[in-house]
Amino acid sequence: MIKLSIAIGSLLTVWAVAIGILGDSKSIIFDALFSLVGISMSGVSLFVTNFVRKPDDDNLPFGRSQFEPLYISVQSLIIIFLCLYSFATSIIDILNGGRKVELTIAFPYLITSIIVCIGLGLYFRKKARQLKSDYVLIEANEWQLDALLSFGVLVVLSLSYFLKDTSFSGLIPYLDPIIVLIISLLFMRIPARTFWKNIKELLQFAPDDEVEDKIHEASEKIAQQYRFTDLLVRVAKTGSSYTVEIDFLLPKDQAQKPLIELDRIRQELYDLIKGDYQMWLTISFTTERKWML
Repeated sequence: MIKLSIAIGSLLTVWAVAIGILGDSKSIIFDALFSLVGISMSGVSLFVTNFVRKPDDDNLPFGRSQFEPLYISVQSLIIIFLCLYSFATSIIDILNGGRKVELTIAFPYLITSIIVCIGLGLYFRKKARQLKSDYVLIEANEWQLDALLSFGVLVVLSLSYFLKDTSFSGLIPYLDPIIVLIISLLFMRIPARTFWKNIKELLQFAPDDEVEDKIHEASEKIAQQYRFTDLLVRVAKTGSSYTVEIDFLLPKDQAQKPLIELDRIRQELYDLIKGDYQMWLTISFTTERKWML
């Protein structure tokens, strides 16, 4: 699927660059650059996906899940930089009197881009739900954003036909840099949120999601059921993997619990919290609070 995305994206990017240069449209060139970033990151994601799936080894004994948010963070930073650069150049173009775009050259590309991007966006989103893959979901989001970008460029540039014989014809040269300015600001919000989310994962912030809630609820249930004195639950999410540590404080009169019974409690808790996600799970029992902290 990723290879399909790269192949179609490459064709659209080459076409967009040619149209952007011939039609003197920075909004279309921005569209092409956005697609180019997506293609490049799609290629990298193939490598990252295969790398993350490799088994643990001596160099990476705790797995490779941290490379997933690292890759997505880098991808988000590149898109943020592209948006900032486009925003700055559009301001310069506005101050320099704008630019006039030849829509007759751009029109076929924009229509084709909208249709193809919407179709691929819907296709990848469906596959992402089936495979439960964040990588495929990223591909779907990129294609849908690309479709929105092409549609916005088409709408704004089409205004030049309606304005050319009116008293507002002086605005025509500013339409292209204005749409780049607006879209670059709007597009920056999505990679900024994605960047912060994945940086939090790299720093091992608590995920604050339904999986964490499920783990806390199940742990408290076990603690009450077996009359444990206290418990401490730590949950972090890195990529698609959760790191979970659950410590139970046992009263002194349970200090001699057989190991086989403690393993049975571990299994009972695991059955309550397991789900369709990877999990690095540690469950410990102690009668000394200092070993929980």
